[in-house]
Amino acid sequence: MSRSRWPFGLLALVAGAVMVAGCGTKPVTAGPPARASALAATVPTLATSASSVSGTGWAVVKMGGSADAVDNFWELFVRPAGSTTWKLATPTGVASNGGLVMAASGATSLVTGFLPSQKLTFSPLAVTSDGGRNWSQNLLLSPGFRAVPNALAVSPSGQLLALTYAGNVEAGTGGGAPWRTLATQRTLADSPVGRACGVRTLTAAAWTPTGSPLVAASCDRPGAIGIFAFSAGGWRRAGPALPASLSRGVINVIGLATTGQRTTAVLAAMSAAGATIVTGWSSDGGTTWQLSPALSAGRASRPSVSIWADGSVGLVVPAGATASETQSATIGWQSASWRTLPPLPARTATLAAGPAGQPQVLTVSGTALTAWQLTTGSSRWTMTQTIRVPVPYGSSG
Repeated sequence: MSRSRWPFGLLALVAGAVMVAGCGTKPVTAGPPARASALAATVPTLATSASSVSGTGWAVVKMGGSADAVDNFWELFVRPAGSTTWKLATPTGVASNGGLVMAASGATSLVTGFLPSQKLTFSPLAVTSDGGRNWSQNLLLSPGFRAVPNALAVSPSGQLLALTYAGNVEAGTGGGAPWRTLATQRTLADSPVGRACGVRTLTAAAWTPTGSPLVAASCDRPGAIGIFAFSAGGWRRAGPALPASLSRGVINVIGLATTGQRTTAVLAAMSAAGATIVTGWSSDGGTTWQLSPALSAGRASRPSVSIWADGSVGLVVPAGATASETQSATIGWQSASWRTLPPLPARTATLAAGPAGQPQVLTVSGTALTAWQLTTGSSRWTMTQTIRVPVPYGSSG
């Protein structure tokens, strides 16, 4: 186990209980499937950041060494409100090789889930209410989370919504009660709204401001946007309509989150020329949307997508075959255009929101996380902090 401080016997006992009780889900028959190579160019990386209305910042990045040697570990960091300093906040007790997902649920509260790795097929969850100083770990999801950054969401009342690698949409109370399956990828694809979209795979989960579940999917039908809201026992279409210039491409929802009274969706319209990114904002559960201008992202490969408390979006697109360097941009929900940022430092993992909302860059080199700040009136990034993380190499072999 990596970074594991739960007694192994206890974890094995919990795993056994999950297999017996099923945790309210269908039995697990296989481990997490390999990611489809056909979707690799449009699936965002798990490296991401978020923020709360209080100004607390959170970030997930991958650190360590080779994945082949099981020496790569996903770590969670927190930046307290008003502070410029990041701190390690990864819950101890569970292997983090598979990845982490997170959802901010209050001023200093967060729920995070561990993706399955090695021979584990379920996902433990951990909850903090004090900015990561203390964690409670009493909730499991089986099958485990899908490997997308918005696979976990928290409603205004504390309800949980999760996407599993088996294609289930699960709802939970967060209090240890069994999860309830709202839909599966197959049943959603077979529904009238799913057939109109041509659902290919589920990509994100969120809640409306009033507490109705939202699920996003990639669609096979050109121009169709796969965002669906659950109400009255069924699913309805809740996605925006794109301009005609983008309606010929296949649309992937690569980000979806609700903060306060605003839902933010990040869309990638794919064509032979590459990806075009558009962000949409809705304050009425997906009935009406305000759309951003389009941003050309070339042949986007594993972008990092971050959605912050005010509805702003941070995007990092690694250099691809048609680009010489990684590009990044931000946009606020009332902005008339994307803000293209200066060239990023090497090994940039994700963008984050600083204490005053200004963009920060988080870079990773082995066991070191470095924070960079864009100085006001300057086009250069300034290093502000480096954190060394104690990575237990060889502990997961």
